[in-house]
Amino acid sequence: MLRRLFQWSAGVSAFFLLFGLCYGTTAWGSPEQIEDKTSPAASIQAKALNREVETLYRLVEEGNLQGVNESLRRVQSLFESSSFQGLTSVEGIHVLAESIVEMKLTTAAMKLEPKQWMMSAGKLRLAVDSLSHPKDGIWLQYYKVIREDLQVMEQSAAKSDREGIKKAYASLQDYYELIRPSLVIRRKPEEVSMIESWLSYAGGVVSTAEPSEVRRIVPQGEVIVNMLFGKKKDEPAIAQLGEVQGPWFGQLLIAAFILSALTFAAYRKYRGLKNRYHPLFPKKL
Repeated sequence: MLRRLFQWSAGVSAFFLLFGLCYGTTAWGSPEQIEDKTSPAASIQAKALNREVETLYRLVEEGNLQGVNESLRRVQSLFESSSFQGLTSVEGIHVLAESIVEMKLTTAAMKLEPKQWMMSAGKLRLAVDSLSHPKDGIWLQYYKVIREDLQVMEQSAAKSDREGIKKAYASLQDYYELIRPSLVIRRKPEEVSMIESWLSYAGGVVSTAEPSEVRRIVPQGEVIVNMLFGKKKDEPAIAQLGEVQGPWFGQLLIAAFILSALTFAAYRKYRGLKNRYHPLFPKKL
């Protein structure tokens, strides 16, 4: 009876281990995540919203305030009547709504600031474009200028040029603010938190620390930026924990190893007891 139990436990352990190893090759070897099912109308609605936002952006470029207000009403109506299920996360929907509200507030300001107006329109355009173009959104084109700002920070730090460092960091922040909604729509919350934590820390270093410290942190920023833009250079060879498809997978694999170890230990003990033979119940005196 015990022997059959050990054989059954060993079989279960082997199954989980084989399943874990086979599945792990797929999960750990590929950074792509399984996306939620997209609702049938979501892509069509996203494209319609994208067309209207492109119109809105052109009207801002022309300085057509009346046309912008009319287009904004259409943008808001399309957004409120659409479902973007499967295209982005809850955070993505939230940041998209924030971008629309920011555009409305900027347009309705008592004194219209052209630079801020274009900035708000640009953020909204990039965000909506990223919604309908998950793999080749316009926001991805900002990789080069952001990397250039990081390089200028490092070069200025090497020359102990504090003003150059501050200027490059301010430019980097501006570009990040422009693409931030797109980033939230297309990337995981923990990845967005990584770049924002680095930017916050870098801001303190730029303001108070020595140039040598700036040179030390720039490579960290480059690694994070490469990851966010899907570039291979400087990426770690081992997959991040977040790339494993579901938290249950790691627990399953660990459980399989534990079960295997316990089964083997129990079987060794069983064999030892069998060889020495100890009765199940003590003899009566």
